[in-house]
Amino acid sequence: MDTQEAKKLSVLYRMQLTELMEIWASHSIDSLHGGYLTDFGEDWKLVSDRKNIWAQARQTYMFAAYAAYLGHNPTWLRLAKIGRDFIVQYAYAGNGRWNYEISPDGTKILEGTTTIFTDIFVLLALSQYASVSGDLQDYNLIFTTFSSITKHLSDPEFKDLQPHRWQPGITRYSPYMIAFNAFTVAETVLGPHVTQPFVRQYLNKMLFSFGQNSSGFLLESLQTNGDVWDTPEGRVVNAGHVFEGMWFCIDYARAHADYDIVRDAVKLIVKTADYAIDSQYGGLIYQFSCDPDQDIQNLRTDMGQVDDKIDWVICEGLYAFALADAFLNTAQSYERFMALHQFCQKHFRDKDGGDWYPALSRNGTPIRKNKGGKHRVAFHVPRALMNLSVLCEQISKGEGL
Repeated sequence: MDTQEAKKLSVLYRMQLTELMEIWASHSIDSLHGGYLTDFGEDWKLVSDRKNIWAQARQTYMFAAYAAYLGHNPTWLRLAKIGRDFIVQYAYAGNGRWNYEISPDGTKILEGTTTIFTDIFVLLALSQYASVSGDLQDYNLIFTTFSSITKHLSDPEFKDLQPHRWQPGITRYSPYMIAFNAFTVAETVLGPHVTQPFVRQYLNKMLFSFGQNSSGFLLESLQTNGDVWDTPEGRVVNAGHVFEGMWFCIDYARAHADYDIVRDAVKLIVKTADYAIDSQYGGLIYQFSCDPDQDIQNLRTDMGQVDDKIDWVICEGLYAFALADAFLNTAQSYERFMALHQFCQKHFRDKDGGDWYPALSRNGTPIRKNKGGKHRVAFHVPRALMNLSVLCEQISKGEGL
């Protein structure tokens, strides 16, 4: 990518990010009960006013991150505080654990501490808000949540892993991947002396355990001894999670000038892209099997068919491809990034602007047009647009990686 094209893309991504964040801000504030409304159908019609804490935390994080992106903008910090206040007042279960879903007014627990991902997303949200606002009143909550996560991820008998099913002898990639990202944000509050041992441990698990096994792919699940779990579920390569985790690693490595990590992460991005890119219709498929002789088409997923085009998979891939191109600077890396960029602009952006379609069929036809959902808020897509605008701006100035 040359500097002139990078400048144009930076402006485009910033414009689309602004549009998306403003439309979410105009619809999602719950002025009656606090927190956010997130479950919207097509045309922003409210489907449910339930308060899922994944969604509350993700929205809080993104409002705070966007405030930082705009230079500690007080308007967006106030919007982030709405989510922070609701989460802290109503969602805490004690001992560093957080309830998964509560009633719209926060007074009833609809589903308790069923998944560690709730704890991780809350840690991400509270840490980002504290870091950007400078308000450290949540320090003890952040530390207790961080400590709870590290304790439970080191316990092979810990079962609260939904949407994964706990199974003896099986370990999962995504809890470590998402915790790694949350811990790098928590580090701005807790300090590296607290977080770094676990950040490095989880980084090594991602790159050298899940990312280096006899299958040749970064797998979503492994046996605890590092062997491939030779079942349909064990053979799954979740392309979106690979791309997301690898850009987490690259951004961390850039901050620490560790280009060996960048190289290893880029290799995994390229290897996964070789199989995830849909050469017939464009875009990226959602999942594939590490063994070409073993089909996973009938494996149940919460997204749809394994070759559907899912918004979060595509946008995580787009930023990962941009990073890979900045590092490799080859014709192939550039062509892959631009092809995916053009696919997103043509197929995922609603013709009326605003947020992306959540899901397309393999041929690019929208199969879901809801704006929000139980977990879907302004999170994956605007985070990718924000990261892309920053990276492209750096490239336009000759900085790159």
